[in-house]
Amino acid sequence: MMRLWMIFSPANLLFLAAAAGGILLPQALFAAQALILPALILMLTVTLLRFPRGFFRHPAALLPGALWGNFLNYMILGNLIILGSLFHIRDETLWIGMVLVAAVPPAVIAIPLGKNIGTAPLRLFSGLAGAHAGALLIIPLIGLAFLKYIPIGIDKIFLLALGLIALPLLLSRLAVDRDLDAGVEKYESAVTNVCYTVIFYSLSAANAEAIRNWSAQIPLIAAIALGSLAVVIAAVIAVARLTGMPRERWSFFLLLGSLKNYGLAGGIALWIFGAEAALPALIFSAVMLVYTTVLKMIWPPRPGIQTPAERESKI
Repeated sequence: MMRLWMIFSPANLLFLAAAAGGILLPQALFAAQALILPALILMLTVTLLRFPRGFFRHPAALLPGALWGNFLNYMILGNLIILGSLFHIRDETLWIGMVLVAAVPPAVIAIPLGKNIGTAPLRLFSGLAGAHAGALLIIPLIGLAFLKYIPIGIDKIFLLALGLIALPLLLSRLAVDRDLDAGVEKYESAVTNVCYTVIFYSLSAANAEAIRNWSAQIPLIAAIALGSLAVVIAAVIAVARLTGMPRERWSFFLLLGSLKNYGLAGGIALWIFGAEAALPALIFSAVMLVYTTVLKMIWPPRPGIQTPAERESKI
């Protein structure tokens, strides 16, 4: 019964409903597209409220996790995505979308998944925070390296990334410091669901025609998403078995090396480059949905039970 609940969880059903609505009834795209950036900012802000109070007051303690977060998410997963795209994606607009997918920071769904699996919280939070901070440098650098011949100002990408990454971090810290997080927490689920629907309806509606006609690029992009994911999972399993690494450590490598905020990539692509550039983000999101559902089925939530990593953590 629990596994069936994971498959038909509210998040999964919302994604399917938003995607189906966008494909079958794309007429509301104009309104949804105008809301996608505010929805991304609001959803990230609400989710980042889970970072505990005073988390950033001791940056030296966060540095190792932050460096690992950047290495895993950009150097490993990001390069796997770009490498797969380099040899198989010929369309310029889709190539832009793949570069943006590789450049975005980890998905914050790593927080609840980490709790389920038993990831050390301090390491996970520092990895996420470090990778989000690193994105402000990584996104423009990747843009300069791989999009330098595209007629678009990198400054626009940087400014948009700044608003979508730095602003939620700032707003969430202000809310926590002013004790507003407790009042927001009871509405977190509703706010997240509305934002989630707006984001994926927009991405689906923008690419409704390509999906209905089943573009040959769709299975190719899905194969790159699955291939990069498979390489990371296989590498983490191999290293964990060879070294006897405990779960609280290898799960950190797994989550930070396999999850990206594809909704963020889609929002940037849709606003700056157009609908086709947002298609890779939508397909990667669908693959990630299946992947995270499998993780939830293997390690279901355990309400009220603290993992050893949580009991040992100081946060």
